[in-house]
Amino acid sequence: MGRAMLAGLVRGAPERGAASIIADAVPSAAAQGAAESGGRVGSVADAAGCELVVLAVKPKDVEDALAQLAPHAGSETVVVSVVAGWDMARLQAAAPRVTLARTMPNLAVRFGAGLVALASDGLEAARQAELERALAPLGQVVPLPESLFPAATALAGSGPGLLALIVEAFEDGGVASGLTRDQARTMARAVLAGTAALLADDDADPAVLRQQVSSPAGTTIAGLMVLERGSVRAHVADAIVAAARRAAEL
Repeated sequence: MGRAMLAGLVRGAPERGAASIIADAVPSAAAQGAAESGGRVGSVADAAGCELVVLAVKPKDVEDALAQLAPHAGSETVVVSVVAGWDMARLQAAAPRVTLARTMPNLAVRFGAGLVALASDGLEAARQAELERALAPLGQVVPLPESLFPAATALAGSGPGLLALIVEAFEDGGVASGLTRDQARTMARAVLAGTAALLADDDADPAVLRQQVSSPAGTTIAGLMVLERGSVRAHVADAIVAAARRAAEL
């Protein structure tokens, strides 16, 4: 996820690439991140001098990473955590003098088309706005109270995996109807991208879009009736609720 965020940040603001510092316990991973971004490999102490620091480590490594980072973090440094299971209180206890924020991004941030849930505690308005602008190249930034992070984790973090399953089912249906796998995959991806564009237009209501394409006695309504008989809508909603419940347990 750290590499995906780096790629998105550099894609949106190429000048950041040369200024980026990548620290990783695995030297080859740091080298690859530096090669992709145009930045350089450095230590955690080196990275702490940057204005924006993305903390993307395994939960078991957070305390060690923050212990290395905290003594070198400047007053202008904001550390953005993407670590699951570490809430703001726990992060602040580990690094009490560091300015911290918590995010829940998804992998689409690599292409600037992601969603980033953002929680900060006590960050002044001007600095909050600056942080949101810094993260904007990653995609849609949604400030949320931390209490809603389990829901954000389910929708933003797990959502791509759930949608991928639905797109896979589209492929299978196309193949069962006579398309080749490649044809079905190309068309399913195009349908997903096109639907996303339609829904992004003036914040369109998905229910309205569904009704607009459901002609009387047409193909869409025939397919929808099958989905409704199988309670697909309820199952998808339940999947989000289950993912949110699991996120709260971490």
